[in-house]
Amino acid sequence: MRVDVGLCQYEAVPGDPSANAGTVLRCLDEVEADVLVFPEMFLVGYGTPCDGIRDDVEACVGEISDKCRMLDKAVAIGVPRYELDMTYNSLLFLSPDGDTYCDKTHLARFGIYSEEGFAPGYSPGIGSYHGMLFGMCVCYDIFFPEILHGCSLAGSSVNICAAASAVQSKPFLDRILPARALENVTYTAYSNNIGPANGLDMHGCSRGLDPYGDVIADCGTEAGVSVFTADTDKLAEAREVRRHLEDFRRDIDWGIQSF
Repeated sequence: MRVDVGLCQYEAVPGDPSANAGTVLRCLDEVEADVLVFPEMFLVGYGTPCDGIRDDVEACVGEISDKCRMLDKAVAIGVPRYELDMTYNSLLFLSPDGDTYCDKTHLARFGIYSEEGFAPGYSPGIGSYHGMLFGMCVCYDIFFPEILHGCSLAGSSVNICAAASAVQSKPFLDRILPARALENVTYTAYSNNIGPANGLDMHGCSRGLDPYGDVIADCGTEAGVSVFTADTDKLAEAREVRRHLEDFRRDIDWGIQSF
């Protein structure tokens, strides 16, 4: 099975879900890819207050979801997700197979980043497009290997990281992205914001990596889309060469212990 994944690197309009949804809908019409991946909190703009916009956000999500079904495509997009009185920094996977989500588990509360207004997530998420599984994480989560490793062990062929990574963090992403791809022997789709956001300068550099950690698509620092193909036959070949998932010791309880 071959699925084309489009990394959509555009600058979000702060506080305007309708405008940002318009960008997503336009990409669905114009980009020749099956699955489109947008950055962290793209629907509202990273750092934008999320109070008072719930109805607008949910209406835009519904519109994008309907368009995905109409065109037989999928979209992964960062949004605020509301549940009771809690707000989560989430990645939605909107697909003809059904809509799923992943709440950001590790909220950034250090240095230049502040996500104090969000509740932390407690479980990973996996999306599906025509049966191909997509593991999900949000930005800082990628520095915690358990998340995407768990998704890969559960059968993901592509792991997504939607990010709001500023220029100060670029050297660390350059190191961690190929490591995550190779250790999981899984395609990796990294979609990052560009431009100013919440007083930060987002570095872009969205990219796709193959199961060996090599870059196969790169958006650079400008607005635009880069597409790569996730091929399950090539994935199976890579997993015969690098048997990390097959050789994982499932018979051991890897719970954290004190020594």
